[in-house]
Amino acid sequence: MLKQLFLVFIFSLLFFPALAQKASIKGVVVDTVEKKKLQNSSILLISGKDSVLVKDTRAKANGEFELSNLKKGSYTLVITFPKMADYIRDIQLSDSSKFNLGNIAMDSKATLLNEVTIKAQKQAISMKGDTITYQADSFAVKPHANLQDLLRRLPGIEVDKNGAIKAGGKDVNTLLVDGEEFFGDDPLLAQKYLKANAVSEVQVYDKKTKEEELSGIKEGDAKEKVMNIKLKENAKNGYLSTLDASSDLNHFQNVGGMAGIYKSKLKAAVFGFNSNTNQDSKASEAMSRLKGNDYDVIEVGDDGSTVMIMYGNRDDDGFSPTDGLPDITSYGAHFSDKWNENKVGLKLNYKGNNRDVIDRTTSKNQSLLPNGTNFFSSGSANSETKSSGQGLKGSVDVKIDSLSTLKISFAESKNKNSDEYKSTNETKNGAGFFVNNSDQTNNSNGVDNLFNGNINYSKKFAKKGRTLSIDLQPETKNGTSLGNSKSVTNYYDDNGVTKGPPITQDFLNDNSGRETSFGARISYTEPLNKQFSLQTAYSFKTVNSNSHKLVFDKSLNNKRIDSLSNNFDFNNFSNIGKVVLQYRAKKFTLSGGAEATQTTFELNDLDRSNKFNRNYLNWAPQSNLNYKLGKNTSVSLNYNGNTRQPSLDQLQPIRQINNPLYEIKGNPNLKPSFNNNFGFNLNTYQQKSQMYAYVYGGYSFTKNAVVSTSTVDEVNKTTSSYINLNGNNNFYAGASFNKSFSKINFNTGLNASYNHSNSVSILNNKLNENVNNSISLRPRLSYYSDKLQIQYDPSFTFSNSRSSTGSINNGKNFYHNHEISGTIELPYNTEFNTSISLSYQPANASFSRPVNIAIWNAYLSKKMLKAQELELKIAISDILAERIGYNRYVGGNSISENTNSFIPRYVLIGVTYNLTGNFVKQDKK
Repeated sequence: MLKQLFLVFIFSLLFFPALAQKASIKGVVVDTVEKKKLQNSSILLISGKDSVLVKDTRAKANGEFELSNLKKGSYTLVITFPKMADYIRDIQLSDSSKFNLGNIAMDSKATLLNEVTIKAQKQAISMKGDTITYQADSFAVKPHANLQDLLRRLPGIEVDKNGAIKAGGKDVNTLLVDGEEFFGDDPLLAQKYLKANAVSEVQVYDKKTKEEELSGIKEGDAKEKVMNIKLKENAKNGYLSTLDASSDLNHFQNVGGMAGIYKSKLKAAVFGFNSNTNQDSKASEAMSRLKGNDYDVIEVGDDGSTVMIMYGNRDDDGFSPTDGLPDITSYGAHFSDKWNENKVGLKLNYKGNNRDVIDRTTSKNQSLLPNGTNFFSSGSANSETKSSGQGLKGSVDVKIDSLSTLKISFAESKNKNSDEYKSTNETKNGAGFFVNNSDQTNNSNGVDNLFNGNINYSKKFAKKGRTLSIDLQPETKNGTSLGNSKSVTNYYDDNGVTKGPPITQDFLNDNSGRETSFGARISYTEPLNKQFSLQTAYSFKTVNSNSHKLVFDKSLNNKRIDSLSNNFDFNNFSNIGKVVLQYRAKKFTLSGGAEATQTTFELNDLDRSNKFNRNYLNWAPQSNLNYKLGKNTSVSLNYNGNTRQPSLDQLQPIRQINNPLYEIKGNPNLKPSFNNNFGFNLNTYQQKSQMYAYVYGGYSFTKNAVVSTSTVDEVNKTTSSYINLNGNNNFYAGASFNKSFSKINFNTGLNASYNHSNSVSILNNKLNENVNNSISLRPRLSYYSDKLQIQYDPSFTFSNSRSSTGSINNGKNFYHNHEISGTIELPYNTEFNTSISLSYQPANASFSRPVNIAIWNAYLSKKMLKAQELELKIAISDILAERIGYNRYVGGNSISENTNSFIPRYVLIGVTYNLTGNFVKQDKK
């Protein structure tokens, strides 16, 4: 049955593009004075009915052009060329018209300047620098279409079924409206609720780092794009709201709502939803990712490494799909505005959520030891995880003068969590005798509190490129938890006979901790001349924390177990210096520099009166070369290295007590490791041919890598520690190609990747080298028209893994998946959507049974009322009832398979009401 379904969809995918009409227009553009062919002349075909751009192309080197697959109707043909007068002609087409205009003579503007009036047409697509601008009215969309429908019509823009956007092959994670965040900068909200007829222009440009925005110095090839939606004047103020409710009238439900207004710089909204279907409601799908603040956090780990990350960039703490059976509630509010001629701005986000996830899992595992011993383990577990919390994030922006700004950001949250976990596990040897078995019960309840903030002062100087930025960052967090852990474990000899009575552990765990920190950073950029610039930065961070982990034996009247308890104070102070020299030429940019981190930390074991001190210096060199091969083609080479110190847990860990079959010991003699990373990428985007290609590759290796050394005894108990070894390395390469055929409404693409990795460890005193290879191919095909959209996304993956200590079977695995989706508009404002996910895992040397699954979903909806704001829908999830919650893994010296709880087939009946519009301005009298 899967094969028949697969063939039907492939046939449909290939058949629909062939339905295009046969009318065409062609000709040759020539200069009447110089008698030469006008290559790259712009040819536009405009609908005579509504002045919307229908087709556009460019003349070839010989001046020829052709517009094909045209529908019957009235059109205006416009041909433009620099310094030439526009050619304009009205054309009437039937279903099979084949207009051959022959030589089209273009006259010089200088010749006609005193004789005629030149009628100008606004270009549908234009480019200035790295900014591409699309004129929204030049692209036809259906009535009542939203912004997402418009974006799917723009050449070079891709929007997938989840609303993720790519422009020129690069991700668009920031979408602005008139240069401002639209309830946050996540692309999804504006796509859903802004109407296409409200849009004037769509601008796409490279995303800049904060240093680039401040100094104007481009650091390298941008990894992301930014999209800015410019609204028409009568659409800049408005409101948006939705109510979404669906249910199977028994157990499953999905209910949500939101309402918001936007007026000039003012934006305010509230939202809330509840779902137990593992699917987000329409009302909150976008609102749940609102941002409250964003700044570069100065992070210093125990090992002295520094990581600058974007805080709050993607705030997804409301909803995220999960294994198991979830019940999720999320609610929140947003407010932002600017005053005093936009010199003062305020942004606030409040969010709350409650989560309850129940899951039942099973597992089977086979592992091979160097001496040839096989262990076969199996187990099952029941768990319930609950969490609830509230948080407030915000920022205040003050524009001190034309060159200076002050921004204060803050975040505060409080979260409660509780966990219950029960499991049963057993292990047998190759002869089928028991080695061990155990029953475990764990539960805990805890509370976590967090406050952090950032004060930033930025200044541009009169000299272009000279900038100063200062950050101050306080942070406080604390948490407490109280729980129980109980286990009963039996050990057996080689013949399956128990070794004495069961070993019982019944512990009470009382944990608490607190951390306060303060960081500061000052960065300065100085242009040395037109080509050279110097970027310098100094940061420091001090961290003071304590950790109290108390373990009591409940079988001994709650007597404290000193060997499992600790009372630590931890103090860390780090200084970080960074220097980068950059050279900029017309076609390339070269930069090089290094970051150095000097760290001192002190660990006080208050119970045992022991002190552990460590001082070290970490180096992180970096270099980058970016060369522009053409207007839209660039290549880059980069290298970065960094020292990584062993973590506190690796040097002096706290013993694991929740699992009696696993114990960790520290190694205070570990050396720091050094990572070397080399990278290469080339990308090109051709606007005219709507083609994008990207090639990348890299190699990394680690000297003195910190790896595990484990001993597995005869009863399958693992004792693990850490040592330094050489041999960890990784090589990867890949390519991506995307091509749009706007004339036939067709997009295609292909992604290919290869990965080779070596990882080393010690297993039972023998070197264990794991080698993993994987190859993946991911084609993509899509077709769209006014009535039909269909997309096919297959993937094919082959992997091979082996272990030097011995491999189970041959370690080879192959699987392929096929994602097929389509939407068709039916009469009477009715829409049918269907999607099917085909997963094929053939039998292999490790698993004799193939696993082939088809997850088929569909819905039928009808839109009603004047502006189609009311939608009725019936949706079916997993029509074939084939979801099984299963996955498996093939490794070198281990294989495993696991199951988890899942939501079975269900039918939802729902209604959605969207109310969006603009505030009408009354004329002043």
